[in-house]
Amino acid sequence: MSIAYLAIGDELLRGETREGNGAVLLDQLLARGLRLAETRTLPDDLEGLVAALHDLARRHALIVCSGGLGPTEDDLTRAAVARALGVGLVRDVELLAGIAERFAHLGRSMHPTNARQADRPAGTAPLRNDHGSAPGFAARLGAGVVVCLPGVPREFEGMLRDHLDALLRDTGLATVARREVTLRVFGIGESDLQGLLDELPGWGAATMRSLPTWPELRLKLAERDDPAAFDALVTAVRRALGWRCYGDGDADSHAAAVLRALRARNATLAIAESCTGGLIGHLLTEVPGASAALLADAVCYADAAKAALAGVDADLIADHGAVSEAVALAMAKGIRERTGAAYGLATTGIAGPTGGTPAKPVGTVWLALAGPDGARAWRYGFPGLDRSKFKCLVAHMALAAVLRAASGPDPA
Repeated sequence: MSIAYLAIGDELLRGETREGNGAVLLDQLLARGLRLAETRTLPDDLEGLVAALHDLARRHALIVCSGGLGPTEDDLTRAAVARALGVGLVRDVELLAGIAERFAHLGRSMHPTNARQADRPAGTAPLRNDHGSAPGFAARLGAGVVVCLPGVPREFEGMLRDHLDALLRDTGLATVARREVTLRVFGIGESDLQGLLDELPGWGAATMRSLPTWPELRLKLAERDDPAAFDALVTAVRRALGWRCYGDGDADSHAAAVLRALRARNATLAIAESCTGGLIGHLLTEVPGASAALLADAVCYADAAKAALAGVDADLIADHGAVSEAVALAMAKGIRERTGAAYGLATTGIAGPTGGTPAKPVGTVWLALAGPDGARAWRYGFPGLDRSKFKCLVAHMALAAVLRAASGPDPA
């Protein structure tokens, strides 16, 4: 009794969209003691989809399909399943009403082409989508069950959460619930992480998966058969990782951990960003309630802005250069003083690909943090990164600096 996953869409094979729904499905299955036996990625080709469905249904109890349920002509999943079943498409009036209601709720007019999303192969069971406009459906094909869900990641994940347990019961697949802990980790690479974990006693109490997502990773630990040993191991892993383990769960974020730590100390933060261009503030304001701790985020990109917004003396920049310890410290202290925040954070660096010198090559960055206990600056070198990765890594390094400071012993 095995499970297959089929990702559908030309954009996946052209590299225009990254396929991530398979990993979401795998996580949900592993939490239930199940595994994927096979995955495929196919283009929007009707005959190819029909052939794949027949082949997979002969060998698997459950086939989960992602994509091809949109309103356009290249969305062929409904037609492919209908062809494989030897039936026609029917328009489900209840689904159509639900789609129309969703558009009305969003204050938008439903285009006539969206009505196609209410079509499903005759005899199939509709699957309600409370996360978007494309309903799914399930059908028995041969000895297996085919489940079709939209490819939009938020909708796929939400519908999987809503329907997977019922689908597994209907398929007859036996599930074994097991605990799995997800630790959010930054500041250590996979190889170093594995080396650190190999030194811990009791490692056999869990299975491990590390899922990198630049520049951090999720460490998933799943219980084997000894709950007490698993709890002890998780505690040991947290202790070994220290500050590098900033949170729990797939939905947690580095920025959310920083804001939690600041709120726990009743502390506030102000930022003066240069090379990160506002990315640190963006990450923080993605978290609801960020205003309780974040007072200001000034993008001091030009030298004149460093002076005007963070109070950096122009002579200091002339003497040391904008990318320097002195300027980073002045930015952090200045933004803290001007806003009255407990902590002032600053970044200044050379993202490249030009602008570097032998003394300050591309990839050089200075971070500074000013707080109740004084100010400190750190110099890092990140050569070989494109601008996007450079900014992302520097932003997370800055968040890590704030988190370590705000998580220390409370002076009170």
